[in-house]
Amino acid sequence: MKKIIFISSILFAAFFVSNAQEQEQKSRKEIRKEREAKRIEEVRELINDSTFVFNATHAMPLGGGSIHLNYSFDAEINKDTIVSYLPFYGVAYRPDYGGRNSAFDFTQPIENYEFEKDKNGYMVTFEVKNKMDHLDFTFHISELGYANLNIISTNRQAMSFYGTIEAPSP
Repeated sequence: MKKIIFISSILFAAFFVSNAQEQEQKSRKEIRKEREAKRIEEVRELINDSTFVFNATHAMPLGGGSIHLNYSFDAEINKDTIVSYLPFYGVAYRPDYGGRNSAFDFTQPIENYEFEKDKNGYMVTFEVKNKMDHLDFTFHISELGYANLNIISTNRQAMSFYGTIEAPSP
């Protein structure tokens, strides 16, 4: 009799412990929504601080199809400076004499930085003067950090990139 009472009390306790653990666990939908809310807040802070890194995953030249890139191509925006390491595919109307680097491989100050919230996320625009070239950067960034970058140049064909926005590494 003592064994039956002992076993039933252990089963009873195990049932309550497992039931309590099930209630504490969140469903996948709840976890995903919390993760998305955290990502939306992170992206909003990055845009407001005008400090973020654009990691390019695809390049879309004006006259061709999409080109898959590795994650070593990026553009880091840090308040008033851009450190760009992006490839260029297309026609250069006036190339730099003796230039060995890509047209979008530079570190320059940013002019006229503006951002605005729209229904799908954010639009960030700014200008950069690189040697004899004038570049207009336009980012269309979703709330979750996916971004399209359009670069319009005075000396080259326009280029577009697709990628993600991340916080800069310390």
